[in-house]
Amino acid sequence: MTINSYSHVYLSPHYDDASLSCGGTIHQQTALEQAALVVTVCGSPPRADEPLSPYAANMHRAWGSPADVVAARQAEDQASLAVLGADYLRLNFTDCIYRGHPDRGQWFYNNDAELFGMVHPDDEPLIQQIAAALLELIPLEEETIVYAPLSVGHHVDHQLVQAAAGELRRQGWPIAFYEDYPYADPGSRFAAAGWSQYALAPTLAAQQAANLQPRLRFLAEENLQAKIDSVRAYGSQLETLFGSETAMTQQLHRYALHLGEGQPAERIWVPD
Repeated sequence: MTINSYSHVYLSPHYDDASLSCGGTIHQQTALEQAALVVTVCGSPPRADEPLSPYAANMHRAWGSPADVVAARQAEDQASLAVLGADYLRLNFTDCIYRGHPDRGQWFYNNDAELFGMVHPDDEPLIQQIAAALLELIPLEEETIVYAPLSVGHHVDHQLVQAAAGELRRQGWPIAFYEDYPYADPGSRFAAAGWSQYALAPTLAAQQAANLQPRLRFLAEENLQAKIDSVRAYGSQLETLFGSETAMTQQLHRYALHLGEGQPAERIWVPD
C-alpha cells in the first residue's frame, strides 16, 4: 500500500513533535497549497495482553489506561494538524516506554535517564523496520522533501527516527532535519532542569560528518499563531512541556523571534 504524493513529509516520533518543531512552516506550506503529511512513528498502544514495565505502569497510574491515553493523544493530534492543514499517517510502532522483552520481564527503558540515553542494542532493529515501513508507504517523488528530527535532547525515539531517515537518505531521498522543540530551546524548562544533556551545539558536533547547514524559514504572524493554536490542541502535554498554556504561548513567541533575530522563524538543517 502507498499513499498519495506529498511535497512535504514530516516524521514525528510522537504525536506532538512535528507541530512543536515545524508547525509554523507546515501552516505556511499548506497555505501555499503545498501538501504536507505528518507521519507519527511511535504512537501505537501496547498490546493489551502484555504487561507494562514498572516505569510505564507508574506513569499510567496518573495517566489512565494505555488504550485511553493513546486514543486521547490521537484526538489531540488530529485537532492540531487540522489547524495546520496537514494530513496524518500513523505507523504501528509503540513508544519506547513499552518496548522490551515483556515475556522475560525486561524492558529497554526503565527511567528518565535511559529515556534520554543511548538506544538499547535490542531496539536497534527498529531503525530498519521504520525505514522499511516508510519506503513501503510513501512514494518518492521528485518534489518530495522528508523532514526528520535532528534528535536534539537525545530522546531515544527521536534518535531512532533520525537514524531511519538516514537510511532513506542513503537510498536517494532528500532529507532535512528539524530542531526538536522544546529541547532545542535553551530557555525551556528541560534545559533549566538539566534534562537535555545533548543541546543543539553538541548534537550538531556529534553529526559533524553530515556537514549540516542551517536554513531559516521566516514566518508571517498568522503562521506563528497557527503553530501556537496547533500546540494548544495538545492539552494533555502543556503542563509537562511548558508549565501552563500561557507559558507555552510566551515561549513559542520568544524562541521564534530569537531564531529570526526579531522576525518569527523556524530552522532546519540540510546536508551540504
